[in-house]
Amino acid sequence: MMDIAQYPRLITSTSIWRLTREVHMFNPLPGNCWIGLHDTPENALEKYILDSYDMYFKDDYPNVTGFEWWFHFIEKCDRMIAFHSDHDEMVRRENEGEMIYPLLSTVTYLNNHKSPTIVWDTSTGNTQKEYRNIPPTEVVFSIPEEGRMLTFNPRYIHGVLPHSEGRITLMYNMWDYRPKGLNRVDKRTWASDMSSHFFMKGESREPTKWLGETVDTSVKLFGPNWMRHITFKHPKDATNYGDFWSVIQ
Repeated sequence: MMDIAQYPRLITSTSIWRLTREVHMFNPLPGNCWIGLHDTPENALEKYILDSYDMYFKDDYPNVTGFEWWFHFIEKCDRMIAFHSDHDEMVRRENEGEMIYPLLSTVTYLNNHKSPTIVWDTSTGNTQKEYRNIPPTEVVFSIPEEGRMLTFNPRYIHGVLPHSEGRITLMYNMWDYRPKGLNRVDKRTWASDMSSHFFMKGESREPTKWLGETVDTSVKLFGPNWMRHITFKHPKDATNYGDFWSVIQ
């Protein structure tokens, strides 16, 4: 069973509006950003990250030091999010491909969209040359519905296909140390006073096994000195917002 879960809608329409507004204000970011666990939030994005951790994850991940965060606002139809794992990129570059991972990866959906987050049970190992379970034997598809959150093991290979124009997501990874090169975004807005009463508590769920028809999809997966075409089964006509499907390959 894959280490992946989807949460029901966490926040109200007012909060989604504030977060989306700041995505447009801050776009493009200078790079991935940082907010420490005990830092004072200066905008709604930082406030949401700290409050959602406090409400959902602090008991299971008590050793968190802070959060690496960024967003994707896909403005062009042909853009995709290349398939990858989440890791400390500076360590990989400076330590001959060593792979160090955050404690947990998260995606919060800020609008409805039919282009899913796709997560394989293929994972990277302790070095960038080490791949486990390739090609995948199980693939999970999480279709965006505004306010929902997806969490998964950072080692899993994941990405987003082209034809995703208009898709808006906020990502944060939980770390037990501060990776080199991550800084505060240094943008202050009035929305940093967004309080936790905007949150709605709900239980996470596992993906449902897809028993319908499938179609084949192929993508390129890049390793340190190689490229492979990976073909996987995609659930046919699964486009309902919030759908969460597991497809055995």
